[in-house]
Amino acid sequence: MKKKRVNIDKEQRFKFKKPDKGGKNDSAENKTKDAAPEKTERIKPIRRAKNTQNLTKGQKFARRLLVFVCCVALIAVGYTGMDVYITRNAKAVHYSSDTDVDTGALSDVKVEFSADMAESIGLDDSVMLSAIMNETQKNGFTAIAFEAKRENGTIGYKSNLSSVDSFSAISFAAEKPQQSVQSMLSNDILPVAVIHCYKDNVVPAQANGEAIMDGANLYKDSSGNTYLKPGDYSYNYIRDIVAELNSYGVTVFVLDSCNLPDEISKKYDDGFDVIAKRLYGKIDANVKFLEAVNVTVSKDNQANDLKAIKKLKGNKVYVIKTDLSSSKLRKLMQKKSITTYIIDSN
Repeated sequence: MKKKRVNIDKEQRFKFKKPDKGGKNDSAENKTKDAAPEKTERIKPIRRAKNTQNLTKGQKFARRLLVFVCCVALIAVGYTGMDVYITRNAKAVHYSSDTDVDTGALSDVKVEFSADMAESIGLDDSVMLSAIMNETQKNGFTAIAFEAKRENGTIGYKSNLSSVDSFSAISFAAEKPQQSVQSMLSNDILPVAVIHCYKDNVVPAQANGEAIMDGANLYKDSSGNTYLKPGDYSYNYIRDIVAELNSYGVTVFVLDSCNLPDEISKKYDDGFDVIAKRLYGKIDANVKFLEAVNVTVSKDNQANDLKAIKKLKGNKVYVIKTDLSSSKLRKLMQKKSITTYIIDSN
C-alpha cells in the first residue's frame, strides 16, 4: 500500500509551535486536540521516491539487461583492444648465438606479393604515405617496398641505432617509420624492406678494418663502389637494422648486393645463402629473407626483357627497374603468372 503523502510548506517545516499552557481543570478532550498539531509538526520532510519505485517488473528487467549487455560489450572491446595492442607492439626481437639456427615458421613459408617501390622519405605517416597507399591499392599491388639500406650505404629511415648514428648514415629518411609500417598493416598492405648488404659507400670509408681493401686503399669496383667485408661486423650491422625494423612490424626483408664482384668473390664467404643463414641464427624473430634478382624492363626492349623473366625457384624475388608505368608492368607480370616481384619505376 502506498503511503499517503503529506505536504508541508517550507515555513511550516522549520516552525515549532509552543504547546498551550492549560490549567489543572483542562478536560481530556482539550488535551487531545492540543496534542494533534504537535504530532503533525514533528513529521520529517518526505524524501522524493526514486524513479525505480515507479517502474514495472518488466522495465526493471530491461534496465538490468541493458546494463549487463553494456558491461559485456565493454569487456569485449577492452580485450580486443589489448589483443590489437599486443599484436602491433610486440616485444623487440632478441638475439641468439651464432650457433643457434632456429629459422622459425615464416622462413619456411612461401611468400607471394606484388610490391610497388616507394621512396623512403614518403613514409611520413601523413599526406605522402596516404597518397602512396591509395595509389598502391588503386593499381592492384599488395605490398609497398622501401630501401632501408640503400646501395650507396645510406639508411632510408630514421633509425635509433648507435651504429647508424656513429657513421651519420641516415639520409632522406622516413621520419615516422614505425607509425608508417603500422598504417600499412592496418590497410592490409605488406611492408617490405630492401637491404643492400655489402655494397656500401658510407661505412668502409670510416671503418677501414671492416672494408674490403686493395692493398692500402679501399677496393673499388668499376663504378667506384666500395664494399663491406663479409664477417661478424657486417652481419651484426645488418642484423641490427633487421631487428629494429622487425620491432616496428616488418617481417619480409629482401637482401640485395649479397654477392661481391667476381674478381674478389672467391676470397670471401659471400652470397645470399650464407648471410641469410647467419641472420636467421642471430635473430630470434619470425622473419622472412628473400634474395633480390635484379632485372630491367624498358620500353625500347620490352618484348625481350619480358621474355627473360621466368618463374623463380626458392627464396627469390624479382626487383624490376622499369620506365613503364608500374600498373602496366604489373598486368604484364600477371599474364606471365609471376606472383612475387617489386617494381621500381622511380
